[in-house]
Amino acid sequence: MKQPKHFNITKTDLFFIGFCVVAAVYLLLKDPLLVTVLGCASVVFIGLWHLIHAVPILEKYLGAKIRFWHIASLIITITALLNTLVAPAHAIFLSGLEQFFVNLAQQTSQAGGATNTLDANVVGLIFNLIRGVFLLLVAAAALFAYNQAQQGNDWRPIVTQVGLAFAIVIAIDVVTFIFVGNGTGTAAGG
Repeated sequence: MKQPKHFNITKTDLFFIGFCVVAAVYLLLKDPLLVTVLGCASVVFIGLWHLIHAVPILEKYLGAKIRFWHIASLIITITALLNTLVAPAHAIFLSGLEQFFVNLAQQTSQAGGATNTLDANVVGLIFNLIRGVFLLLVAAAALFAYNQAQQGNDWRPIVTQVGLAFAIVIAIDVVTFIFVGNGTGTAAGG
């Protein structure tokens, strides 16, 4: 069993530690944003230090080599998943098109002199239904692709179709942003 390390702290070390504490308190009172940024950066670097030391242990446990892209994709995936939990569903995709249709419905009903407009909740409900059906179909295709892979069949055409579905939704969002803007009627270029 290892004995704990004892630190030899001299008077010079105590002076330096005291100076650092005084400087940290001064910066915390004078510029809290700087202390916050430095604190967040130190948390990130301490996390990276622990990650660097944990990778060899994980490699030995898993019996496989862990590459940089494994860790990067894991961090990106976790960040994306946690980010979608914060944002509502309408902020993920087709929000510009939904806002355009809300504005269009209100303008067309008011153009005829009518006072009753189409409720924005109806348009929102329709777009939420479209989003829900899309996500259910993607989940069903993913399960079907997994089932095909387990049976030894070719699963790549199914994943290609799922990728095409995502590409189409992204293309719709891009075209909406180019021609309609953010949905308020102001185009992106002007």
